[in-house]
Amino acid sequence: MSNQIDIEKVNDIMGEIISTIDKSKNQLLDIVETAREEHELLKNELSLIKGEIDRVIGEVDRLTLKDKMVRNKLAEVSKAFKTHSENDIKRAYDAASEVKVELMSANKEEQLLKIRRTALEMSLKRAIKNIQNAEHVVHQVTIAVTYLKGEILSAIDEIGNEGMAMGVRILEAQENERMRISRDIHDGPAQQIASIVMKADFCERIAKQDVDKGLAELSELKDQARKALKEVRGIIHDLRPMSLDDLGLNETVETYTMDFAKENDIQIHVRTGKIVTEIEPIIKVAVYRLVQELLNNIKKHSKCKNVSIQLEYGTKYLRLTVMDDGVGFDVETTLEYLKKKHISYGLLGIYDRVNQFKGEINIHSKLSEGTTVMIKLPVNREVTKHE
Repeated sequence: MSNQIDIEKVNDIMGEIISTIDKSKNQLLDIVETAREEHELLKNELSLIKGEIDRVIGEVDRLTLKDKMVRNKLAEVSKAFKTHSENDIKRAYDAASEVKVELMSANKEEQLLKIRRTALEMSLKRAIKNIQNAEHVVHQVTIAVTYLKGEILSAIDEIGNEGMAMGVRILEAQENERMRISRDIHDGPAQQIASIVMKADFCERIAKQDVDKGLAELSELKDQARKALKEVRGIIHDLRPMSLDDLGLNETVETYTMDFAKENDIQIHVRTGKIVTEIEPIIKVAVYRLVQELLNNIKKHSKCKNVSIQLEYGTKYLRLTVMDDGVGFDVETTLEYLKKKHISYGLLGIYDRVNQFKGEINIHSKLSEGTTVMIKLPVNREVTKHE
């Protein structure tokens, strides 16, 4: 009896497995998209409900004042019943009863709307959690499929436990970047373009009735189109800033941080040293991405007002230091939590990006005392090969 493995049969089985997982992934993507659409519907409904609550509260205030006035009127008529006819008393009583019914109805409507608002807010939180969970599953499935297809093997010199781990980390970094781009497109230009399509239809209908009004709506449509174009260009720039090749790393980082500071009302001070040895393009991109990721983390979590960024260069290594005066955090506890929750973007993504280039990273932070991140990277990959 032969123990020889039939490679073709194994490949056929692997092909079927990959095909099945791919189909499941597509189904998961449909679920994610449906969840996103439901999330948008919930957001819109919640916005409408809040508007209705504001309207009803105004109505309740108006009716409360009116109720007080008609009750005072009824009290006056009742006290001086000898000087008022029976019809006067009846009208005052009917008016008071009518306002009381309206006020009770408005109060009831306000209560029901607030109950609905609470339910929608809870549904919205669940929807966000479901989207995050579904995206995480898609993320893991994509990594598994890509690895099974062997697409990463060509990028790894030696396949052992360490090589496989590095391969998975590279894939995770790729998928995290794709997920970020997907979110940026969905939350930005995709919604803008959908709005433009609806606005164009609206402009067409308005123009048929009133040309001047149609032109005014068309002007707003052009502004929306410009905004969508700006966001698309921003995403393209984030993918690969052309200025890295044209202007160099220092000026690209300075330009990005200047724009970031304006958009987020944060003071950012940048100091850049003189580049001693030519920096490999992939390292330039890595430094730029690290600055982006660190500033995004600062924006989301630090609540700081001031940030200091310093870039220093040597013949073999460069050093990136980023300091903020924010709320700080417990580094070990946070890292442990992120690993436990399998959240591989943000802080862990920064660690992975540094480790991919065999660099060093140190984070010093204390609650209420801000955070300092120090990163050391080789100026090119040849440095680490010879050491």
